[in-house]
Amino acid sequence: MTELQGQWLTYPAESTENGRTIIVTVRTDIDKFRENPRFIYRMTIAWPYQGGADGMPDLPTSELMEQATDLLADVFRKDPVAVLTEISTGDDRREWVFQTLSLGIFNKKINEALAGLPLLPLEFEAEEDPSWDLYTESIPEV
Repeated sequence: MTELQGQWLTYPAESTENGRTIIVTVRTDIDKFRENPRFIYRMTIAWPYQGGADGMPDLPTSELMEQATDLLADVFRKDPVAVLTEISTGDDRREWVFQTLSLGIFNKKINEALAGLPLLPLEFEAEEDPSWDLYTESIPEV
């Protein structure tokens, strides 16, 4: 397993729908990306899964998710057209959140990164967030 580079903060959150626990990991050392005015798109990749009673994935699904996380982290470490800012798992859903400068290049890199894995049930959502408002909201107040 590749270790995620950077500084990360992990904390439990609660699903607004049913109170289940969601484990959230947010990258905190991203100033160089935030200061770049070209990183205007927020891209969320979601993987819905059938979890246990606690909403967490079973072991085989969890291992495949970690493999996908490693591959995604590696591809953007080599070509930093996007930065992984958040990973959340729980309530029958894994999400990877990125901030990127190009949706087209991002999609090409995702396909490259995950090409060696079986077809995954991924959902994609993109939105413009040039001031990183949604990222700022994901960091808990200390």
